[in-house]
Amino acid sequence: MEIHRRLADDSGMQQGTRSRYYLRTQKLYDVWIRRQIWLATCAEKHLVKLELALFYLSQGNIDNAYNTTRTLIAQNGLQTEPTLNLIHGLISYDKWYSGLPKDMQLEEFDVYSESCAVSMATHRSNEKGQKDSSDGSCSIDVDSSLPGCSSESSINNSNIDKNIKIPKKSGSVHSVEEIDSFRSQVDEKMVDTNFQSIFFNTSNIPTCGLEKSLLPLRLKHSDRSSNDCFDSYWTYKSTPNAFYEDAEKCLRVALYSTPPVMAALLPLIQILLLGDKLKDALAELEKICHSSTTALPFRLRGRLLEYFDQNQVSIISSCYAEALRIDPTCSYSMERLTKLHRKGYYNTIQLLDAITSHLDSVNGKPCIWEELVSCFLRLFSDCTSDYGDCMSCNVQRDATFTTSSNFSCVFWEQHTRETWKVRCRWWMNHHFSHNICTSETLTGDCKLLASKAACACHLFGPDFGYVKAVEKYLSGQEANDEITFLSRNMESSVRLLEALEKLT
Repeated sequence: MEIHRRLADDSGMQQGTRSRYYLRTQKLYDVWIRRQIWLATCAEKHLVKLELALFYLSQGNIDNAYNTTRTLIAQNGLQTEPTLNLIHGLISYDKWYSGLPKDMQLEEFDVYSESCAVSMATHRSNEKGQKDSSDGSCSIDVDSSLPGCSSESSINNSNIDKNIKIPKKSGSVHSVEEIDSFRSQVDEKMVDTNFQSIFFNTSNIPTCGLEKSLLPLRLKHSDRSSNDCFDSYWTYKSTPNAFYEDAEKCLRVALYSTPPVMAALLPLIQILLLGDKLKDALAELEKICHSSTTALPFRLRGRLLEYFDQNQVSIISSCYAEALRIDPTCSYSMERLTKLHRKGYYNTIQLLDAITSHLDSVNGKPCIWEELVSCFLRLFSDCTSDYGDCMSCNVQRDATFTTSSNFSCVFWEQHTRETWKVRCRWWMNHHFSHNICTSETLTGDCKLLASKAACACHLFGPDFGYVKAVEKYLSGQEANDEITFLSRNMESSVRLLEALEKLT
């Protein structure tokens, strides 16, 4: 096959609409399959046809691939075969998705590559007159989800316009933008009042703030009083379709096989959301979270609940916390927990544990280091608002501390203090060594340097080598905002390691 492909590429010859490579390879499979007729006892002979289906896919022949896998899956003993169900489910999904209105399909969307993604990446479209199904405030795994001025310790806080009114937390927070450019003409009889539509969450206008990795759909906003494109989509998704049914059924079979094929999870959630089956998607995620050992189901469930049912704050935070426990490198879960904390739904002690677990595993973004600095400032303040949180942590008090102690109650427990001492010494070489500092100054990221130096200042004191080196570098770069930020933290240094060593 490889020889045929290379010869075809070299000669550039075509036969009709098919390349010589395609036709010769197809003949090879035909011979291979015919010879298998005599191998009646071979349990894996279906794999040749499955490989043929994958070959069709690689050549863009979706119809032949679909017909091949459909024939296979109808055979006795193969109805529950996990890999076959995954592939047939993805092909069926592709066939159904290709029937959507072209204006609503994502050009860069690939059903097959998306099934292998373990992280949810945000895709943006800058086409004129169109708006992405994701909004800036809900972007996944980008720094914009944590605006620099949100934290009380953040750099550039001095430049914030004091006249700007920041909305306070309310009982129900909706992240869907109100758009008054048009009114949908979808027939109300087509909408079942017993289910919650992902498109009409807070408005009569079809819009959705979910990331495109969850909802691969492009909503086109028009100045007209109708939205023909969305009406066509609504009609299409409401019409019974064999491809949709096959995709949903087969992806479920693959997901709930033993062991589960986790590559089927994201495509299954996508097609359920594209079919406006929010309750089904949430039910699938809740079920898979009970037995999952991977972080993705928890991230997906947390994101859907965060967008559609923000009253379930404890479940949302527990989803992201569990995702971070399973995968401490997950910056997305870390940033969502930080966002919940800033809204008042996640206390400082819990956030401190989450951040340190995250930074034990990764180098960390500037916004995460800044948030750790904020945690230190809040926990070691004389009048910390998190004192009540400390009381609710069920931590046995150490006789060394009193309620008037300036040393945070989070360190009452002996084991916690020992853990932090080990962490401080490890971070000294892992995050704050001379080589690390030299490498970071070469990149020139002043914000990262300032936020890390501020954290090092609270851990080791303002005279620590990393702090002094960064201070000198920032002065040379005339990074005034970063210098001000670092100086402010040097003046209020916690000196955590020194305090811990004095106690034992």
